[in-house]
Amino acid sequence: MEEQPATELGQRLVKALGDAARGLSARSSGGPEQVLELIVAGAVQTVPGAEQAGVLLLARDGTVTSHAPSDEMVARIDRLQAQHQQGPCVTALWEQHTVTVDDLAGETTRWPVFAPEALASGVVSTLSFQLFTSEDTLGALNLYSGRRAGFDERSQMLGSLFASHAAQALGRAQETEQLHQALLTRDVIGQAKGILMERFGLGDDAAFAMLVRSSQDTNVKLVDVARWLTTEGKSRHEPPDPAISTATT
Repeated sequence: MEEQPATELGQRLVKALGDAARGLSARSSGGPEQVLELIVAGAVQTVPGAEQAGVLLLARDGTVTSHAPSDEMVARIDRLQAQHQQGPCVTALWEQHTVTVDDLAGETTRWPVFAPEALASGVVSTLSFQLFTSEDTLGALNLYSGRRAGFDERSQMLGSLFASHAAQALGRAQETEQLHQALLTRDVIGQAKGILMERFGLGDDAAFAMLVRSSQDTNVKLVDVARWLTTEGKSRHEPPDPAISTATT
């Protein structure tokens, strides 16, 4: 195949990336999981050589989880990576750089669980990118091919650009979800305070102090105490919990 001029290749890459970015931006109003599904679908459509894809996320506590696999095969081998903490995507997570594998047959010593299972499933080469970094989460996008050396320089260039845009879309979705959860938490605590203010004739600060005391005495998160009070406790005539009934003593 005749090599394309650099300017022509650059124009094609920019167009492909623009199309993918517009697709993500237009549909990233959903939650993080929906955005991850869009990222995976977009990567398969955009990155040359990519036949299947998936995402691994690493939480601050060290837990690795598989998200938005393009099919059941990807789900299975991504779970293996997460469970055994080995494979190209896990390496990309921990070392925070792009990992290219031309032939998994040569990686059975490096990844003794993942490599044989991936080969048996028809995966021969992989390409993994760091996807997203925040205070709590690190992610990597994993692309799979059934061909040896299925990813070339164009794949690495376009995949890296795509992963950068995808990370921004994921970050926005996570921020939106966190804001939504914060608002829900504020609302449920406000409702719980209102119940206590009405039931005990308290002011706002005293009602909040009751919630805090109940949370401490029962070793239950404040928002969970408030949620219990607004769902079960508000329909009762007696105080919803001994800790609440004694919080003012």
